[in-house]
Amino acid sequence: MKFTLKFSSDTPKTRGTKKHSAQTKVRKGESNKNPKNFGERLFLCDEIPQNKWIASLIGALCALFFSAFIYLEHFLGDSNAPIFSTICALCGIFLYFKLSRLGAFICGALIGILWFYWVGFSFRFFGIAYLIPLVWIVFALIYGGIFYLFCFFKSPIYRLFALTLSSWIHPFGFNWFILESMLSKSYFSPSKFTLFLLLIGVLIFSLMLTKKLYKAGVVWILSFYLILFGFQDSINWDSKPKPQTPTQLKIQTLSLNIPQNLRWDSKHLQTIIAQNYDKIRQAKAQNYDLVILPETAFPLALNLYPSLIESLKEASADIAILTGSLYQENHKIFNSAYLFQNGEMQVFHKQILVPFGEQIPLPHFLASWINKTFFEGAEDFEQAKLQSPNSTLIGNERFQIAICYEATREEFYQNSPQNLIAISNNAWFSPSIEPTLQKLLMLYFAKNYGTTIFHSSNASLDFTLKP
Repeated sequence: MKFTLKFSSDTPKTRGTKKHSAQTKVRKGESNKNPKNFGERLFLCDEIPQNKWIASLIGALCALFFSAFIYLEHFLGDSNAPIFSTICALCGIFLYFKLSRLGAFICGALIGILWFYWVGFSFRFFGIAYLIPLVWIVFALIYGGIFYLFCFFKSPIYRLFALTLSSWIHPFGFNWFILESMLSKSYFSPSKFTLFLLLIGVLIFSLMLTKKLYKAGVVWILSFYLILFGFQDSINWDSKPKPQTPTQLKIQTLSLNIPQNLRWDSKHLQTIIAQNYDKIRQAKAQNYDLVILPETAFPLALNLYPSLIESLKEASADIAILTGSLYQENHKIFNSAYLFQNGEMQVFHKQILVPFGEQIPLPHFLASWINKTFFEGAEDFEQAKLQSPNSTLIGNERFQIAICYEATREEFYQNSPQNLIAISNNAWFSPSIEPTLQKLLMLYFAKNYGTTIFHSSNASLDFTLKP
């Protein structure tokens, strides 16, 4: 029960009055509630602001720091120095421990938008661009809810483990939120264990600041991260790629730029096919051993065009050709990669489909209704059974073959392939940061598994990533 002591003007002021007033403040909750020892501070953080405006600001700043690595890479490119991503990652982690529940929801909601605002851009090609803001709302609610749960308890230990394990949460099977990938262009190796150690280091630094141990805090944070940087290769038990021998093949990756609204227009089909053959001839003239064309570079079901197949087989007598196209059989359509080599052809069907892009991850009746209502009656792609990732020998060297989304799935790296070929069509989402995020995720896996990635794409840059 709350009460207030009132003194009249003639009430004698005794030595007990001040003491009694202090006791009253204790009962009224006005005293300093800080825990008295380090252990209590560790398990019950009392530095979380309750003011809604401040909490919202911290949440927004935290989201910006956690997203900065994507935009730094997107806008700075080769000028993106490791110091930028390193500082942003540490600042984001520091603010993460200060999030209230409201701030956590705002942080997650903004991350959902800043990382994935581009997902709905494909709706433009189905005449439903008006639904793009709905996609933003959905991603904001999903990741806002996830971060709300991450910060549901004040215990920094709970928050530490929640964020460390966050990359194992895949809403509808979509795995592109891998927070440790923000370290891909930093001074630290991008692994879960590194993220765990960074969280511990920042947490202890934050607690030192709470205790007003400013000099000790600075010494601690500098010493801790210098040691971590110097010995990270030996302490990262979850990121020890085996030594790899560089490929002896001369490989040509390609970047095409065919707008999505023209790719499947029959009026442009012959032009696109002619461009593909020009690229193959140029690679052959430059003595490449392998030329890689992007996903669906031939925008048709290639297996239904025997004349094209024979032509590509003939061209492959002097150069191996890997290209994306569709494969149709018994009214089933696969997103596939075709390899032409020494006059022979191999076909590799996509094994992991993009949620909501190539397959609706909902019960059949709902998926059918969505396809009929919003996607002009289009059918989901067929999915080849994933027993092991697609791979083959090219010039006596083994290559894993991934089609777009597969190149950002851990299943395609768990056997630590020496070389991986990735083909993509990013015209669905152009212009956006999607190709940049895709590249950073590939770099994350390349560094963790010691894999060299050769990537060809439409509507984004081609590249070769080395671990």
